[in-house]
Amino acid sequence: PTSIVIVDDTLVWSDSLGATWMMPSDGSKPAAQLSDAQRPNFAFHLVVAGDTVFATSRKDLLRVQSDGVHAMNLRLKELPEESAADASAVYITMFKRSEVMRIPISGGAPTKLADVPRGVLGIHGGTLYAASYSAGTLVAIPTAGGPAKQLASNLPRPTAVAADDSAVYVYCERDKAIRRIDLAGGAVTIIARDLENSDDLVSDGPYLWTITWGAQPGLVRVMKDGSRPAQRLTADIKTPNKVTVDAHAVYVSSREHSRIVKLVKSALPAP
Repeated sequence: PTSIVIVDDTLVWSDSLGATWMMPSDGSKPAAQLSDAQRPNFAFHLVVAGDTVFATSRKDLLRVQSDGVHAMNLRLKELPEESAADASAVYITMFKRSEVMRIPISGGAPTKLADVPRGVLGIHGGTLYAASYSAGTLVAIPTAGGPAKQLASNLPRPTAVAADDSAVYVYCERDKAIRRIDLAGGAVTIIARDLENSDDLVSDGPYLWTITWGAQPGLVRVMKDGSRPAQRLTADIKTPNKVTVDAHAVYVSSREHSRIVKLVKSALPAP
């Protein structure tokens, strides 16, 4: 799998060939293929908007449903790169373009919210957070429209963003660290180090879930307050690439082994 999300009790993922799949999260039924790279188009990154899954595609978005996958026919100016979503819209950046776009899931033309060169996206509440891979800045963008506000600078090559009510969390590939940027006051604190290719951050209560490669690849749990060292929780997932969570479990996809691993939260070691 190259991207994975969960909606209610259903796992949905895309694979390296651009197909989409789904199956119950408890594994009670086998995986069912929903689409391939031609019908209707190649599926890249998945997001959940409301209770519906969308996939970025070739200058378009796909609506991924159990009864089929449907192109939105947006005719975007370039390929979508980063994406995030809330109940009413999908937000994207595009290849070699600086625009951050809002795409209503109910239909209608995409609108530009801001310019962020090589933007990496995260979302919480009514705010979209965009870190610039090239400029090293982090901005907050109101999803309803309005000027972007800079929150941080000098971030060394950010590649993943997550947020909650009190902070934004950014992974930077150059120094292999996760930073917490407090929304009240703007303090920047490194809360985890020595992580490789941790290009997916998921906020979940007091924790962040991410992945790492290198000598000890696998799933990593990070305390948001930085009070304890990051915990590597698996030893048999050699090429982890995406994480999603629900109330009971964490799901990790492995690119090399073409599998999804489910880890029940109650069975994990204590923080």
